[in-house]
Amino acid sequence: MARVIEARDPHAAWATMSVRTLITVFIYGLIVGLVTCALYAVLERFVFEPVLCREGVALARCESKDEIAAGVAVIIGSFIGLTLLVRERIYRPILAIIGIALSVWGAFSLVAVMPLITAAIVMTLLIATAYALFAWLVQPTSLVISVVAVALVVVLARLALGA
Repeated sequence: MARVIEARDPHAAWATMSVRTLITVFIYGLIVGLVTCALYAVLERFVFEPVLCREGVALARCESKDEIAAGVAVIIGSFIGLTLLVRERIYRPILAIIGIALSVWGAFSLVAVMPLITAAIVMTLLIATAYALFAWLVQPTSLVISVVAVALVVVLARLALGA
């Protein structure tokens, strides 16, 4: 009797991502979100405030310490996230990380008015959701479709942040 072997189409329009992988990516996003929030708090308080806000330095530089600390924290968190996405063998991890970083770039300034714990929880959940979303968005086998989808979501996220 002949055996039927089912083959996956190598030219499928969308690479498949299991639910387990998506949950793992979300958990990695939670980890990166916590690290990014902790880095932001440490950098803002112990690095940029003493350097930029000491006497004799222009006040404009002191006012931008929050944005600088957030940017550095997002960049360092992105390197950690890239390592985790590569470890999980996510398709096009650099494109996903670029989309995530551009999407959450100005979010720290929005949650700065919240209490510290609430802001950390909101940012951690936002970053984890971004990891899951962008890891899923880069799955199309067509690079053009992936780039367009990531760019569209980044533009929508930037509009939502008011930037």
